[in-house]
Amino acid sequence: MRALPFMLLAACGGSSAPVPAAVAPTVVATPPLAADDTAVAQVNGHAVWASCVTTQAAGLAGTVAERRAAALDQCVAFELLAQAAEARGLAAAPEVVEATRSAAVNRLVETDFEQRYRGPADLQQAIDAVMVKNEWRLHVLELRASTFARFIVPEHAAPEVDAAAHALADKLAAELAGQTGLYNVHLTEAAARIDAGTTVKLEYSDVKPTHRDDLVDEYSHALYAIPAVGQASPAFRTKWGWDVVLWTGGVEAKERTRDEVVLEMFPELRRRQFQIWASQIGKKLGVHIDVDEAVLAQLDTGEPEPVQPTPRPGARP
Repeated sequence: MRALPFMLLAACGGSSAPVPAAVAPTVVATPPLAADDTAVAQVNGHAVWASCVTTQAAGLAGTVAERRAAALDQCVAFELLAQAAEARGLAAAPEVVEATRSAAVNRLVETDFEQRYRGPADLQQAIDAVMVKNEWRLHVLELRASTFARFIVPEHAAPEVDAAAHALADKLAAELAGQTGLYNVHLTEAAARIDAGTTVKLEYSDVKPTHRDDLVDEYSHALYAIPAVGQASPAFRTKWGWDVVLWTGGVEAKERTRDEVVLEMFPELRRRQFQIWASQIGKKLGVHIDVDEAVLAQLDTGEPEPVQPTPRPGARP
């Protein structure tokens, strides 16, 4: 089945347009796949089955609710387009007669949508509007990702505490100096080993790709002075303690042409245009959609909700 992104064409409960009489479809877009399959929605009286939603959700990203909603949108789209294909007589075409359940939908997409929206020139107005807000994509700034190990010096700590943290950071930096191809685990394991048995508190954390101007000055200078990914900095002082930072990756600075950016953005813009195109078909058909929210909420849509990590207190560059 061709997976197509889709937005629900009408609010649950239907639209004010006249509803065509339900007839037995000759093209079934989403047939039941099990004896106990449950109808999760109705499109002009034709069932959209739970098996379709669970199958489509397995290939999507996002939270459980996001995957479930997107999968339902796709399955509603399959049924809608199958009905539109029937209305145009495409189901009777020779190549459709013995094809799979999605053949009529695919043929409608191929003959109407894909032929109309082939390249950026076919979406020029939408591209111009999007580029007004995306000029920054022409000038990609360098963003460095990093991991730091910090030997903490509490505010107003005694000089000997600062000196002890400084010595540990220097020892860590000396051990990693000159090494290449390091990963965050090399930094954190070495820091933990060096800190073991001392009274100095240690913390470490990963930092997402960040522009140098958005980092604390001392951290920024140390990170952006590292010559290559996989290398570590000398020890340096921040307001929180003595740090050693490892450059772990990020985004390389780059200048790009408008055509390059447009080609990169076109697939997403084309997907958005598909939603508009399908919505227009829905309006012409007077689509009426009923969703059984209770059934939808019980569907197993794949991976569990992602667990958000708890940030380490004070773990900030």
